[in-house]
Amino acid sequence: MFTLNFIFNKKKDYFQRKRQGIQYSIWDLEFKRFKAKELREDMRQAYDDAKQKLQGIEVTKTTAEEAKTLPKEELARLDDQIVLLKRDIERYESQMRSIDVQIFGSKQTNEYPEGYEGIEQNLDGLRELLAMVDDYLKRL
Repeated sequence: MFTLNFIFNKKKDYFQRKRQGIQYSIWDLEFKRFKAKELREDMRQAYDDAKQKLQGIEVTKTTAEEAKTLPKEELARLDDQIVLLKRDIERYESQMRSIDVQIFGSKQTNEYPEGYEGIEQNLDGLRELLAMVDDYLKRL
């Protein structure tokens, strides 16, 4: 009887440690998700700023062209700024899409032929595993 009780306690201890490890993994992923969302928000703000700046430069350029108030060199400089801002905007969009995939995952697409499991899917899986371990511990 003592041996059976000893094994039973060892098994229960093992699964309690396992449960704690799963909980730690959940907390780690929640932190990772928080930081990724924070980074995405910073990029979104930079994206919005770039879009607003682009809009302002385009308005300035069109009004200057209509009124013919700026020299050609200044118009060329505005064109260069427009090109640079459009490139920055595309880069921000790409980075935000990448972070979204990292957080929420992706189904099968051309870019991700096998799909991509994001932080949210990993969290769901760990929470499901935690529930299974809890259920098993109740039965021990």
